[in-house]
Amino acid sequence: MPGPSDLENKLILTVNCGSSSIKFKLYTAESLRVIFSGSASNVEQKGLKPTIKYVVHHNEHGHEEEEKFQEQEDEKMLYEAVFERIITLLEEKQLQHFAGQEHERPRDLIRLITHRVVHGGSQMEPMVLWPGHEEGIDLLDKLAEFAPLHNHRSIVVVKACLEHLPASHQVLCYDTLFHQTLAPKIYTYPISAPEEAPPVPLRRYGMHGLSYAAILRLVSNFLGKEKEETNLIVAHLGSGASMCLIRSGKSEDTTMGLTPLEGLPGGTRTGSVDPVLIYHHTPSSIEVVNYKGTDITKAELVLNTQGGFQALAGTSDFGQIISHLPQDFDPFSTDISADQKWELTYALFLDRLLNFLGSYLNKLRGHPTLPSHLDALVFSGGIGEHAVRLRADVARYLGWLGCELDVKANETDSEDVVIKISTPSSKIVLLICKTDEEQQCALMAKPYLF
Repeated sequence: MPGPSDLENKLILTVNCGSSSIKFKLYTAESLRVIFSGSASNVEQKGLKPTIKYVVHHNEHGHEEEEKFQEQEDEKMLYEAVFERIITLLEEKQLQHFAGQEHERPRDLIRLITHRVVHGGSQMEPMVLWPGHEEGIDLLDKLAEFAPLHNHRSIVVVKACLEHLPASHQVLCYDTLFHQTLAPKIYTYPISAPEEAPPVPLRRYGMHGLSYAAILRLVSNFLGKEKEETNLIVAHLGSGASMCLIRSGKSEDTTMGLTPLEGLPGGTRTGSVDPVLIYHHTPSSIEVVNYKGTDITKAELVLNTQGGFQALAGTSDFGQIISHLPQDFDPFSTDISADQKWELTYALFLDRLLNFLGSYLNKLRGHPTLPSHLDALVFSGGIGEHAVRLRADVARYLGWLGCELDVKANETDSEDVVIKISTPSSKIVLLICKTDEEQQCALMAKPYLF
């Protein structure tokens, strides 16, 4: 690995591609200090103009300052072009960081570009690509069918980086890596061998692994424990939602499966449903359609984009759903009717969450030989961090186990990365953790610096 002096002016760029968004952060390689960050939204969304919001981070004499910018692009700008615009903005706005280095283009100082890739199959470590060594692209192409709304976009940007930033190495960080510790009894589906050999074994892989790895690192540090000694149940709740049981610093069980569809419902995903449901709902479900540049079956399209909060409440915004709930609403009531869309959506999501939580508590606390203590129940993700009411209802449900919520802490905004929201006497420690997948990718990539 290069020494500190070699890293002084080298950079690591992290890229996190969604179906219509690109998140990015530029770090100094030596200290992993963020100097440029932001996101592009509404990319290739019909009728909408891509919007790039970005922040230039300054550190003058130890004092952090931020400059915030926003610009709209042409509606017809494609995904690759939006990414190239981000690189141009990076060079324009960070010229002071590159002062005195006229012999190099700013982009040539980016030694590593990390890509959050949702599905990596059975890969056990990140994959590194650079011009002339691009064999891994074939694997990405094959795996795209298991995460078509995400992997396809990652492929587009990886190829763009290989072409436009040839001085850098691409480090593919897979969400599935963290869950490679799942046991066969957890990841196996009870079904016969497929008629045709698939690109990877048809088994449960789990997702959100980069987030879980970041949360484990941050929470164990907060608790003053080694990661290998830490037991957590983590609820990563956002437009895509999942949960994970972590025992002794390793993923033991998680809610997502072969694809991100299994498990909890989300903004537009159904979550786990009877597999036969789709054939009755959409008789033409086996037909292949093109969606945002990738071919998927109608079944996958409907289950991933026409379910979840959007299907029940008419919006994928969980904050909006909570804002419509009556003050005296009881989500544990059995009298919620199908036409109470806000109440039903909230109660259904809470019910599914508690089902998995109960299962994981039983698995952890009831094991006869392995470490069975629970260090903390952790809430993370957009919903987990901001849904005060949801956290309170979970704590209320766990009251029989001696869980006590610190109401003031739960309702108070904090700049801290990890926040404790349970009382000192609570039998279950409740935490909020602001996950950082980009930083986790940068940490994973740093050993590959050249």
